[in-house]
Amino acid sequence: MASLQGGLIATLQDSISGGTCDGIDSSSIQIGDELEEKVLTLFEEANSLPINLSKDDGNIEVRTKFDDQHLTTLAEAKIVKSHPKDHKGFLENFLEAFAQADPMVKEIRALEHDNRREGVKAFLKFPFPIKDRVMVYWKYVKLNRNQDEHMIILSEKGNQDLLDKYLSPDERENYVLGRIFLCAYWVRPVYGADKNIIGSNIRYLFSGDVGGAMPKWVQRSVGPKNALESLNGVIKYGDESNALKTQT
Repeated sequence: MASLQGGLIATLQDSISGGTCDGIDSSSIQIGDELEEKVLTLFEEANSLPINLSKDDGNIEVRTKFDDQHLTTLAEAKIVKSHPKDHKGFLENFLEAFAQADPMVKEIRALEHDNRREGVKAFLKFPFPIKDRVMVYWKYVKLNRNQDEHMIILSEKGNQDLLDKYLSPDERENYVLGRIFLCAYWVRPVYGADKNIIGSNIRYLFSGDVGGAMPKWVQRSVGPKNALESLNGVIKYGDESNALKTQT
């Protein structure tokens, strides 16, 4: 795959979102593996992107890239003190955890599922006069990719059947359909000199189209902040899990 500078992000939405119109044209296993590979590649080359937002003396960084009207955002907390298992529940119970962590979530529903993935429909609140959004996508949960390493991937790829079955005419009329080309949360262990886990590395990726011809200046202003909030939601979940464990 070409580097980011050579057009990786320029082709991202084409390669991922093609299933939106074509239905499920390959197995869910193949799609999940392809999406996972794209996540890994994007983060491998993220350092080629400029830093748009930095917190905690550089421990947290957010990078963004535009392709035409589409924004790709990558955020990373290089190390947080909590153990990866403290964040695992966020991915395992994503619908509930996401709804609690993100104030924009109006409602989120689980749709059909198989052994590999689950369909999701999410309703998002936007400030007046911007119309609320609805997103329909597949969720892939990849726990224990390696020891104490966990990932969740969200994508619209192959979602046409979900749209046909679960997006009603009223919803099509009252909401703008947003698109998720690729979104991921990735939790990895950080090891100390003695090879014991001393914390977690947490990464977040979003590439999509919120719909409604959102101006670039709005995306450029809101995108990094949303990415930071998403990252902080996972961090907070881990901190609270660790605190509860300590109390008991």
